[in-house]
Amino acid sequence: MARRNGSERTRGGHTSARLLASALAGTLLLAGCATFRGAGQGQDLAGRTLRMETVRGQVTTLRFGGDGRVRADFGQRSLDGRWRVEQRQLCFYWPRAPRECWPYGQPFQRGRTQSITSDRGNVVRVTML
Repeated sequence: MARRNGSERTRGGHTSARLLASALAGTLLLAGCATFRGAGQGQDLAGRTLRMETVRGQVTTLRFGGDGRVRADFGQRSLDGRWRVEQRQLCFYWPRAPRECWPYGQPFQRGRTQSITSDRGNVVRVTML
């Protein structure tokens, strides 16, 4: 292999640095595609609304954005966070709160209520509106 300007050249004429930069750019591109939803995971939630009720009867409305954002409305208050589906779990990321995930083996069905226990032990009843 020949050297040119202090960098090693490969058989195809590309420098090792260029190959490394291309590999890193490809990795970052793929990571960006899966930032808040894996390929196809959770697409049914984008633009949808869920009604969530705790065992104490507190009701929260969750509005899912296609960009991985979620808005929780409860009483006269609202909270913005992030969501993503990964490894068959619907996970929520709220400011100043630990991540919380629900089992998510299949999409929610409009009008059907499900009882769900999160990985933090919280039990809720969820209905897609």
